[in-house]
Amino acid sequence: MKTFTIFAAAVLGVTAMPADLKTQDTSACPYYLPEGSYEFPHLIVPINNSGVAIGHSYFADVSPGDCATIFNFDIPPSRANQQCSVYFTFPRHDQLVTSDYKWNGNNTSTEGPGTLEFVQHAYGTGATDATTGNTQPPLGADALVTVSNAQPGNAYKVWSGSCGGGGVMSWKLSSPDSYLYYFQDWNPCAIGLWVVYETAALAQAPTCGSCPSTKQFASHAAWMEAYTGGALAAGAGVQM
Repeated sequence: MKTFTIFAAAVLGVTAMPADLKTQDTSACPYYLPEGSYEFPHLIVPINNSGVAIGHSYFADVSPGDCATIFNFDIPPSRANQQCSVYFTFPRHDQLVTSDYKWNGNNTSTEGPGTLEFVQHAYGTGATDATTGNTQPPLGADALVTVSNAQPGNAYKVWSGSCGGGGVMSWKLSSPDSYLYYFQDWNPCAIGLWVVYETAALAQAPTCGSCPSTKQFASHAAWMEAYTGGALAAGAGVQM
């Protein structure tokens, strides 16, 4: 019987992943989104300290003391008052199929551990295309949630609670010491911030016939050319 390596997350203020998820082969992906029972962000808005609206994006952008990103999730009325969890999935480069990222943990030039911070905005509020660092939505009742040793190859259960009465659920991702720039993508293996309805059955790993056996792009440079026209700067945390 094959023994799978269990992913471990050294986190502060973050709930450990449910034990029943640990039976999956995390060498292929740290977490599989449950099909039909999760929400992807319907609006992603990077912000910074300039006071200028950047508008919606397909990319999340985080840098120490400046760039942060707000994610809006639309919770349908049919999911009102269900149990929701927020996950941040952060695969390694070799686990991705159609996305990639730039990550410099703890303000270094390496992909070592760094700090990610998550804050929930008040229910029913969220970012718009006009949101800036000076006009962020009001904060919710929950305190700041910190992942103190985030690094690729892990998934983090950031929060669990009621989905609320439906409508907008909004979260902000920032960091005091690390740079992160990535293309939010639900394709195997998913990368980014997600709302998962916990009443869902566990997702199964895709079969070998249901997803590509190799990455779509031969190199990170090829991915940058395809998704950004080559405009992605060499350092993360740079606004497009």
